[in-house]
Amino acid sequence: MKKRWSLAAFMILGGLVAVSLACSPSAALAKEFKYAGPPAFTVTYPGMWSQEPANPKKEILLETKQEGGLPTMEIGYFAPPAGTTLANLAAVHKSNIERDYKTQVTITSDKPATLKDGTPCNEAILTWLYQGWLTLQTNIVSTIKDGKVVYVSVSQNPGAPLWDAGRSLTLKK
Repeated sequence: MKKRWSLAAFMILGGLVAVSLACSPSAALAKEFKYAGPPAFTVTYPGMWSQEPANPKKEILLETKQEGGLPTMEIGYFAPPAGTTLANLAAVHKSNIERDYKTQVTITSDKPATLKDGTPCNEAILTWLYQGWLTLQTNIVSTIKDGKVVYVSVSQNPGAPLWDAGRSLTLKK
């Protein structure tokens, strides 16, 4: 009888651990993207997100999405326009989205932040209309290293923030 209770308690405890891990956002962060650079960096993102086919734009290193379409994530780097600083990165990203998607973009939030490794960065939230009908919010965490803007953008429905992937950007020293 004691064995049965021990087994039952062990199974219940195992179930509780599994549920808590499934509900924890950090537990869902299972894949790591590494770029040797320059600029060298890593990004951790949810393991359930699937990788998209390679993008012809060589500056976009990885695109992923959650099954069903949203959220999507883009990891990349580009040579910034002359005079670009951390303080005006949101405006640069806004201009790039407007050019690439032929849409108007609103900067909803634009603030200085710090990466986990202590590197100063910019975190911006841009709201825009994809293909004229789908309202998206894009969180972009970006910094400047080796003369390039390194960024992670996560786009999704407004009000459903899953920004952890962008905040995991870590530069290699």
